[in-house]
Amino acid sequence: MAVVEVLCVGDLDVDLFVAVPTIPGFDQKVAGRHLGQMPGGMSANSAVAFSRLGHPARLVATIGDDAAGHEAVSKVSAEGVDVGYVVKRPGVNSFMCVVLLSPSGEKSLIRLETDAYLPHVADIHETAFDGIRHVHMTYGDADLTEFVLTRARALGLSTSLDLEPPDIRRSPDRLAAILRLADTLFVNREAWDSAADALGHPLDTTETGEIIVTLGADGCRHLGPAHGGETLSRGFPVQSIDTTGAGDCFAAAYVSAKLEGAALSDRLRFANAAAALATLAHGAQAAMPSRAAVDRYLANLETAPIAEGGGHA
Repeated sequence: MAVVEVLCVGDLDVDLFVAVPTIPGFDQKVAGRHLGQMPGGMSANSAVAFSRLGHPARLVATIGDDAAGHEAVSKVSAEGVDVGYVVKRPGVNSFMCVVLLSPSGEKSLIRLETDAYLPHVADIHETAFDGIRHVHMTYGDADLTEFVLTRARALGLSTSLDLEPPDIRRSPDRLAAILRLADTLFVNREAWDSAADALGHPLDTTETGEIIVTLGADGCRHLGPAHGGETLSRGFPVQSIDTTGAGDCFAAAYVSAKLEGAALSDRLRFANAAAALATLAHGAQAAMPSRAAVDRYLANLETAPIAEGGGHA
């Protein structure tokens, strides 16, 4: 295994994909088509993306002692991710997500959380940080997030945090303190609004490091005082099949470029391209592009400039 550079802490799950003509509302029924089960989870998806982009990752996560969890770990391991710190919970089912996919590739998710949803603070061993340059986390459990990011800060490691609305609503009172531990914060439009509700004011780089708001087909928006305020970077036009995991890919691609010392505009462009390519196949991890694929895609754009438009980021 290559030398591990990035530590991802959070969720590893099994995604059940169902294609639907439209997302049903309450008391509505639609005919769906089963597309299969594939490994997922925000942290695991990012770990796979980091590894494919040339920055091997270590994953600290939890699974149940069922066949689904074993298969998910095996597939993540096959991507070159260090899974030696994944914890198995006896007598517990693995965490799952039901993913409803529209014809345009947009998704709605239902999280089926279990006691194997996230690792506990006691599951984080000091040796998990050995050789690490960067720590990437979710906010699924405030105690876990604060513990890991505090330890990373003490070790002088750079950090990033991916916020989702359900997690913000779970621990709104802890958010402000934890934001101060993140060098790079990733949010989508909904998480931006949810964070503002929790904090009582919009997200501000005086309370955290740089902030990147992913805008789906429109690309992304970067906020950071070191870069003169706000920077917009457009997305890339692709025929999306499944947007599941595109945001996780974006985060891994942006951090990868930052670890390589790329300029801000190049980081954002690279991340937008990687996220767009991640929507071209079913399954969050299966669709993650390699470094060569992203570089080739961007090189082709240099010789054939794209028209104005967007892709998924």
